[in-house]
Amino acid sequence: MIQGMIVRNALLALPGRDQPVPGSLRVEGGVIRAIEPDPRAGDDREIIDAEGLLVLPGAIDPHVHFFDPGYTHKEDFYHGTAGSASGGVTTVIDMPDTSEPAAIDAAHIEAKRAEVSRRAVIDFGFFGGISGALCDDRLEQRIAEMAPLVCGIKTYETSGAVHFPRVSHYQYTKILPLTRKHNAIVLVHAEDWDYVGNAMADARAAGDGGMAFYRSRPEIAEVLSVFCVTEIAEMVGAQMHIVHLGVARAAEIVAGRRFSTGEACPQYLEFDCTDFERIGAPLKITPPVKGPEQKEALWQMLADGRIDFAASDHAPGTVEEKSTGSIWTDYSGIPGGPVLFPYIFSEGYRAGRFGLARLLRVCSEAAAERYRIADRKGAIAVGRDADLVFVDPDGETVIDASTSLSKGRVTPWQGRRLTGRVERTMVRGRTVYRAGEGITVDPGYGDFLKPTR
Repeated sequence: MIQGMIVRNALLALPGRDQPVPGSLRVEGGVIRAIEPDPRAGDDREIIDAEGLLVLPGAIDPHVHFFDPGYTHKEDFYHGTAGSASGGVTTVIDMPDTSEPAAIDAAHIEAKRAEVSRRAVIDFGFFGGISGALCDDRLEQRIAEMAPLVCGIKTYETSGAVHFPRVSHYQYTKILPLTRKHNAIVLVHAEDWDYVGNAMADARAAGDGGMAFYRSRPEIAEVLSVFCVTEIAEMVGAQMHIVHLGVARAAEIVAGRRFSTGEACPQYLEFDCTDFERIGAPLKITPPVKGPEQKEALWQMLADGRIDFAASDHAPGTVEEKSTGSIWTDYSGIPGGPVLFPYIFSEGYRAGRFGLARLLRVCSEAAAERYRIADRKGAIAVGRDADLVFVDPDGETVIDASTSLSKGRVTPWQGRRLTGRVERTMVRGRTVYRAGEGITVDPGYGDFLKPTR
């Protein structure tokens, strides 16, 4: 019987190091037990030879919509986690509002966990949700119940879902003291409701392309929203996180706050509104991509730490949903889980925008710390889970939705070539994905993660 495992001949990406360190890992019980210059292997140990490969901590994708249960024609936890694993992701955190029922209290969270646990092939956590309709006399009970189970609580300043309405500024003054009391982080989709609501009619009258949709929720809508919600968080002293930042000025506001953090997504680093006009529905996301000048500014802020980490906002739609004939009714969302780590590795690290140590912060360490799973996840360190991604740094990844392990078949990334290739993804010491073979574990291997309190 195999008692443990040795990863030998590896170039290890260790915390705080800008150069990989040659060495070996000893893994027992799914946990890293030693980092050694030379392996000490016996007959009872599995040997994985990583010669020529860079071994990094598995990426964490802290923003996915897997639509499970309820809308699994778009995505489900098997295909969603499989796609993420193929891109070097070992942990995902799923959003609350795009499943049915929504994860808005402990009972719904436990029911969702029981359902999707049977399908996950990598480890996963949840966000709970609070909508404007839930700011009633049961608000504190809901937050108190959810806080120990979820990595954060998602809210919307502007919401496109009738069943999950927006939270008003006044309602944030009710929510945030309670999340502070119960040690929870509030996440905000930040687009100013007043601006968007009034800009929509003029934008629709102006046309039916990507530029028209962009003008319904441009840069100022994000800036106004971010300023207001983070100001309320400062006033209360409550932890807040702004998802999918697409505007440099908004990111600057977040970086200047004591209690708020923010994330970038590859789509806002790669595309802009002129691409949206050209590509159309395959690039429709909410918030939309912004002006061309935003992209390099966001890259710089991600590199220097003013933006904390990266996330995918994975939310694929079907071919039919993305092809209604009007940009105003086409589904808003794209598949991103398989792209997140390969893109940041290629266009951030290999392109020279930042070094190896910053890559680890952006893709693994910072999200693990923010969402309180860093005791187990986010770094190659003794005592952490053996969540590893083996990368050929000189290989190539070509994005092709037709062969993706995700259900997402409509993508603006089609044909994009990236430097680096994920050869193997390992979760808790077990290979879950191997290039050329696909998923190598049964559905249900993934474990549910609760935050450290």
